[in-house]
Amino acid sequence: MEKLFENKTKYTNKEYTAFLKSYKEEFAKTEIAYILFNIIFFGMCMIFSFKENEKILAFSLLIGLLVYIWFKIIRPVKAVKKDQESHKFSGHFVNNYEFYKNYFSVENLDGKAQIIYLKLYRIVETNSYFYIYISREYAFIVSKLGFTKGTSEEFSKFIKKKVFTKYKNRINKK
Repeated sequence: MEKLFENKTKYTNKEYTAFLKSYKEEFAKTEIAYILFNIIFFGMCMIFSFKENEKILAFSLLIGLLVYIWFKIIRPVKAVKKDQESHKFSGHFVNNYEFYKNYFSVENLDGKAQIIYLKLYRIVETNSYFYIYISREYAFIVSKLGFTKGTSEEFSKFIKKKVFTKYKNRINKK
C-alpha cells in the first residue's frame, strides 16, 4: 500500500505540556462537572444513609466514594507526573508515523502498532500539533514540523476526510 504521509515527532516536555493544555481545553469542563455531580450524589446518599441509621450502607458508600476519587482524580494526576518523569519526554523518545489510505502505523522504542482511522476517538488540530486520540485518555502527538513526506496542510485535509465528525479544529487565528 502506498505511504501517503510520513512524520517523525520527538517527544519532549514542551510537547507534553502543550498536549495537556489542549486536553484540558477539550475535556476538562465536562469531566469536572461529571466528577462533582458524582461526589455530591455519593455524599447525599451517605448523609441519607446515616440519617436512616443505615451505617453499613453509609460506610459502603464512603468506600465507593474513596475508590471513585482514587480512580478519577488521584490516579490520573499520578499518571501525568509519572509520564513527565519518564524517558518518553526526555527528548530521546521519537514516534515515527506512516499514514496510509485506511490506517496509520506508529513505531518507537516500545514497538510498532497499526491503527485503523475508523477506530480513532478524536483528532484535535492546533497551531503546532495534531493530537490523534485512540481513546479519551490516550493520544499520539504529531508535530506539524515533523512531516518528512507530505505537508501538515495536506495531512489536515486528508485526516478531516477520514474522521469527519471526530475532527476538532483548535487553531488560534492571529
